[in-house]
Amino acid sequence: MAIQLLFTVSRHFKTTEVGITIPCVLERNGRLVEVDAKVDPGSEFCLFNREAADELGIEVEDGYAIRLNTLTGNLTAYAHSVTLRTLGINFESLVLFHPAYDTRRNLLGRVGWLNNLHLALTMDDETIYLKSIDSNENL
Repeated sequence: MAIQLLFTVSRHFKTTEVGITIPCVLERNGRLVEVDAKVDPGSEFCLFNREAADELGIEVEDGYAIRLNTLTGNLTAYAHSVTLRTLGINFESLVLFHPAYDTRRNLLGRVGWLNNLHLALTMDDETIYLKSIDSNENL
């Protein structure tokens, strides 16, 4: 039995690159910052670099501290509310910011990103598909 899924957004990616990177916009108090982030459904949280928090006027350590266990050790990151836009889909989101400068990548995880979306990946044609869970269209 075939199942048909309907999505509102698609974007091509290259399997020859490390990870699947998509552009994001973070917004808070009228300030915007554009960043690239890796799609990481295995990560519990979205994690962005401190430089993005600075551009948004966020005092990182004023957020709610959350201890993360990573492949390279433990780290404490700080949660803040922002508007997150990925590929034209906007929603209010709780994301974490890294306390150190010069971190290598931003991550889109389950809490703050994936819990707001329906997601599909097709590796053979290198396409990511997204749809807001608030969309009125049927899946």
